[in-house]
Parts: sequence; C-alpha cells; structure tokens
Amino acid sequence: MTTTNLLDQWREATRAADLAERLARLALESADLADEEAMASEEIATLAEAAAESAARAATTARAAAERAKTLADAKHGRTLREADQAVTDAVDTETQAAHERYEEAEEEARRR
Repeated sequence: MTTTNLLDQWREATRAADLAERLARLALESADLADEEAMASEEIATLAEAAAESAARAATTARAAAERAKTLADAKHGRTLREADQAVTDAVDTETQAAHERYEEAEEEARRR
C-alpha cells in the first residue's frame, strides 16, 4: 500500500467518522425534540381534557338556565293569559254596566218627554 492510498483511506475514514458524528448528533437532537414534543403533546392533552370538562360544566349550567327560563316563561305566559282574560271580562262587565246605565237614562228621558 502506498502513502497516497493510506492518505486516501485515512481521509475516507475521517469523513465517515465525521458523518457518523453528525448522524449521532442529529439522532440525539431528534430524540430531544421527540421528548419535547411528547411532553408538549401530554400538556396539550391535559389542557384539552380540562377544556372538555369546562365545556361539560358550561353545558350543564346552560341546560339548567334554559329549563329555569322555560319554567318562568310558562308561568309568566299562563299568568299573562289569565290577566288578559280577566281584563276582557272586566271590560265587558264595565261596558255592559255603562250601556245599561245609558239605556236607563235614555228611557227615563224618553218618559219625561
């Protein structure tokens, strides 16, 4: 083997060692990134679970509020209808009484003539 051949092989071995070192560093960086991503994914999963629990509580509260509003609306609607019916009855009674009084006044005036 000549010195040139030895020098070429040494250069190739050095390049291979450099390449192996770069690949090892990349593998280490990838492992670190994967660990960071796994931790981030775990944190995101925890946050998503907390958000889902909050959404469930909000839905329960919204359902309760809707049911309460419906109950109040039904009660108000019933009361409003009863009040409207009573107002009509009162108006009819008042008008009937007023018409009766006008009739009696007109009849009395007609007798006086």
